[in-house]
Amino acid sequence: MEKLDISTILASAIHESKNQVGTLLYQLQGLKEGVANKEPHHKKIVVIEESLKKLNDEWVEYLYLYRLASDGYELHVDTFLLDEFLDDQVFALQPSATAKNLSLEYRCDADLTGTFDERLMTAVVSTAVYNALRFAKSKILISAIQENGYLLLAIEDDGVGFKPKPEQEEAFLEGNTGLGLYFAELSAAAHVVYKRSGFIKKESSPTLGGARLCVYLPQSSQETIDLG
Repeated sequence: MEKLDISTILASAIHESKNQVGTLLYQLQGLKEGVANKEPHHKKIVVIEESLKKLNDEWVEYLYLYRLASDGYELHVDTFLLDEFLDDQVFALQPSATAKNLSLEYRCDADLTGTFDERLMTAVVSTAVYNALRFAKSKILISAIQENGYLLLAIEDDGVGFKPKPEQEEAFLEGNTGLGLYFAELSAAAHVVYKRSGFIKKESSPTLGGARLCVYLPQSSQETIDLG
């Protein structure tokens, strides 16, 4: 009997599960539209909807993780206006923050551009924000700057910050699966410019006082794309 490729089977199962979650989200959206905002069941529907969105994003993350770990992912790099990119992230994640009565904002220079794989960084940012939702007291901030030839994307919150005990060091971005931080590391490392690879750092937030995840993506010094 030919040996089964269990990783491929699992990836296929995850893909199918992601599709089923998408169907549930579509059906739930129709149900929510038929319930008035002030009705007691509306808030429960919103909570279920946001949980399904998080699960769907996790499935996407696992598929990317599988492809990155098996060298089956082809990087699609382009140049983006960070103000537009971060605005899109906040727009997509705002309902989840609102459901927990948290503020979600972004900050960057209006003309800042960066070169990266949009799909991977969207998944990394959403994963970081979803996990920050577990720790934040009132606010989550996404920011972007250029620093020493790298584009720095940072996600920070006003929670308790990183714990000093070794067994708690990976609390931020680990959740229940333990793969969030690994996914962020692989996604950053996949970006390589002139032998400089991307990387991540965990630190305390200098502005909010909680935890801060920094994703460093190497940038070319040359202008690559005219955004018009």
